[in-house]
Amino acid sequence: MTNRKQPQPRKKACQGCTTAKVRCDLEKPSCSRCRARGKQCRYCWGSVCSDGLDLGDPATLGNRSSLDESLSFQPILTGGSTATAEFLSPISGQASEILPIGPEPEATPTVDTGLDFNNIDLMPMTDAEEIRDRWLRTYLFSATGEATGEVPKLFSLFTVQFVTCVLRSYPGRLIENHDFPPFIHPLQLSNKPMPGTMANCISLVRMWMNRAAGSEGMILSTVKQEMETISRGDAIGDLEILCAFQAYLIYLITAYFFPIGNTSLVDESSLITIQNLAFRTAKAGFTCKAELSHMAPTWESWIIASSKRRTLLAMYLFTNVYNFDKGIPNFLSKELGSTLAPESKVMWEASDRLSWTKEYNRYLSKWEDGLLQLSELWQSPETGSEAKRKRIERWLQATDEFGMMLFAVCAHIHGC
Repeated sequence: MTNRKQPQPRKKACQGCTTAKVRCDLEKPSCSRCRARGKQCRYCWGSVCSDGLDLGDPATLGNRSSLDESLSFQPILTGGSTATAEFLSPISGQASEILPIGPEPEATPTVDTGLDFNNIDLMPMTDAEEIRDRWLRTYLFSATGEATGEVPKLFSLFTVQFVTCVLRSYPGRLIENHDFPPFIHPLQLSNKPMPGTMANCISLVRMWMNRAAGSEGMILSTVKQEMETISRGDAIGDLEILCAFQAYLIYLITAYFFPIGNTSLVDESSLITIQNLAFRTAKAGFTCKAELSHMAPTWESWIIASSKRRTLLAMYLFTNVYNFDKGIPNFLSKELGSTLAPESKVMWEASDRLSWTKEYNRYLSKWEDGLLQLSELWQSPETGSEAKRKRIERWLQATDEFGMMLFAVCAHIHGC
């Protein structure tokens, strides 16, 4: 009988690309799609899975210990220190076990790596104090019943319920899908080591959401301590300031919508703290200098600027919900009127520099009449005009889920 050659098994896509039903480039140790989203890339062969290892190789399959090492996690660090690896691995209903650290595989050099966030070119906001002092308008009106030339915005119950449902989904994205809320850019955290404030935040939110019975006191104390550390911190650099702002906002969202017992970490003091963090973020700048000249900025500068703007808008939406629940009036955020609206979905999700550059140049060519500003989504004498509708429709054709949510809120309040 003639010996027939066994066909080589077809290489399988990683678990993330298989679940999403998209094409996988099969790169090791991590495919470009998982790397761009900051997700753990796992390749499975039969019933055995590993992180970025070629499981078609019999030598790999025979070395089970190397698989176990590659699946390990690193414990959290407290006090805003620098973290090196991933997160705690909580198991629902059980205490989290800290596994030993295994050697980290070397990343394959691609156009996605090598982002440099040390030279960000942003334009400082000259009137950033208006963001820091925003809470004064709300509480002065609440105390005196009058405000200087301003009328409170009317939020319907259904609008607040809509925003609440969206914000409540953000902590779950960190623990269930190994994803990020839409105000954290996936490549913002691509470089190692990850800023300690954000690494701790991801770990603590997972502990909070998957806590074991009896651990509530410890978790509350730890999160409160970390929030106090951030409030006292003196983070320098655009990335560090941004991560501190984002982490504090995630703590507030988690604690407010998923409270532990009768203890609340969200009060006037914590709201003043986050508005001070927003002030520091805006003061350092949340618009690229090139954007003001209708030119293409560096990719790194754009990532930081766009993430800052989105985080600022998410904070305003959260404080609007809080004020509504407490019977405190909300006012139009005039200080954000010139803020650029969230950009296109394709541009936000671009995973390499070349793709982003092409998309940004295409974006600029579509907006030769000026990039869309947030104030254009508010009520004005031009509301309903043909020119304004065309600009908004042009923006809606390309925006992502965050932009669509923002438009829905503005349309509910101001009309469209």
